Amino acid sequence: MTTHFDNVLANATGYLLLICLCLVLFLPGITTLPPFDRDEARFAQASRQMAEDGDLIRIRFQDRDRHKKPVGIYWLQTASARLTNPDALWPYRLPSVLGAVLAVLLTFSLAKRNMELRFALASAALLACTILMVTEARLAKTDAMLLASITAMQAALARCYIRPKDQQPESWLWLLFWVGMGGSILLKGPVGPMISGLTLLALYIADRGDQHRLTWLRGLRPKAGLLLTAAMVLPWLIAVSLATDGSFVSDAVTGDLLPKLISGHESHGAPPGLYLLLFTLTFWPGSLLAWPALVQTWPLRKSDRLTRFLWAWIIPSWIVFELVPTKLPHYVLPMYPAIALLIGIWLTRLSQRSAHPEAPSAIDTWPSGRFAAWIPRIGSGLWLTIGGLLGLGLIIAPLYLDKSVSWWGVLAALIVLTMTTLGWQAYREGRMNRLCGIVLLGAVLVFPIIFGKGLPELRGFWVSRTIVQAVEALRQEHPNLDGVVASVGFHEPSLVFLLGRTTMLTNHLKAAAHLKDQPDGLALIESRYSERFHLALDELELDVERLAIIRGFNYSKGQWVTIGFYVAAGR
Repeated sequence: MTTHFDNVLANATGYLLLICLCLVLFLPGITTLPPFDRDEARFAQASRQMAEDGDLIRIRFQDRDRHKKPVGIYWLQTASARLTNPDALWPYRLPSVLGAVLAVLLTFSLAKRNMELRFALASAALLACTILMVTEARLAKTDAMLLASITAMQAALARCYIRPKDQQPESWLWLLFWVGMGGSILLKGPVGPMISGLTLLALYIADRGDQHRLTWLRGLRPKAGLLLTAAMVLPWLIAVSLATDGSFVSDAVTGDLLPKLISGHESHGAPPGLYLLLFTLTFWPGSLLAWPALVQTWPLRKSDRLTRFLWAWIIPSWIVFELVPTKLPHYVLPMYPAIALLIGIWLTRLSQRSAHPEAPSAIDTWPSGRFAAWIPRIGSGLWLTIGGLLGLGLIIAPLYLDKSVSWWGVLAALIVLTMTTLGWQAYREGRMNRLCGIVLLGAVLVFPIIFGKGLPELRGFWVSRTIVQAVEALRQEHPNLDGVVASVGFHEPSLVFLLGRTTMLTNHLKAAAHLKDQPDGLALIESRYSERFHLALDELELDVERLAIIRGFNYSKGQWVTIGFYVAAGR
């Protein structure tokens, strides 16, 4: 007989295993990957300025106000930097690592109450291994920590919803929900409340035959919870409104939120359906399990309250994000814990069926409807294609960017192609538990190589890093070349983070004037602006000397750039 101590030990072991898995997946590359443009570099630089200036209210990038996202992530990054090293990038990434780990553990905490421990572990592990998760976990942005906040809210909601009516919810669940709510607002405004609100609305509609369909919400203590959330959010909101004469809220709404709702903001527009189309890639490698799991668990929503809750979590919010014109892959990340949990429910059902000799294989149990039957087939075909393309891309990318072979890329490609082959074979045989093990092992092997070795060693991909290395070499050769750097054409925020907040992202006229006024200054001129720069120099009657030239691929714009390094002649 299983004792309470055995359960506690098993749960503790599960949490420890998941923490170790997350660290293996999320930490490689955190200190060696240069800052990504553009969002990560902007967040990290603004947080560094907050740490340098000691102003915890206003958010600024160089000398400009950054009235886009609330202060939550900046506080976390600033605290991390002050406790470690404000000049390095990795401290600003630690909150994202923490958020991703918390999201995985919260997913497991909900799963282990509703399925066998092995399948609860599989659900949380599959979430941790998705390509979108391992990417966001090592970027100094809001999204991983936002995922933790939303998962906390949804886990508390789910546990209240699925509990037997004769049982009282745990006394701390309301605290988990409302702290998650306050945290999500401080991180990204209305996104967290929207997802929970849409979940509640969907459940209200789904439970329309239940006379007591809202009584389960009493366990959340709405009055006390709203006061707690207000106490978390209002002090900073009032302070920043006073400090900016009310412009923060108006700028955030009119300059960031509304443009995303009305049109494709900052060239990120796309038609509805994009997230569904990209899902096989963004949830890779677990997406091969996700498609049949989604099809198989859909009918269960009528009889199983957890399944109903998970679908209520996914569908309305996914529809909203599909309808919003501005689209970025990470917008749908808050629904991924629910998808991972549906995979665990499906694997549990398959295990129960396999306990009987007459049980059909996993593939044989798919619905017979024409549309439902084709969904997993299309998804599996996309998965197979993506595996092959990723494997080839890991070999081709270094050849294209650096004109050389990356043996780390070759190793990662072999792992991806092997995982794809073995996973496809297990899938065709209906051996889903084996497939789960294959994709988890493949992810554990390939992602640390890609992020820890492959990406950091790509020279042509990191233009800002190449510029900084060239500037440092020039300053060693010319010790008096220690002035401000002005950049024309290449205006990526990563350059500001790496060179310092005084870096000038400017035009050709100001760059020429900068060299005339600052003999120890340096001008970086992208080749498309070279002619205009020299015309400006002629007007100023200033001779310059080109000390170096570099070439790289600006992935933010999808184009190659050639940048010359100029100083005033005779300085």
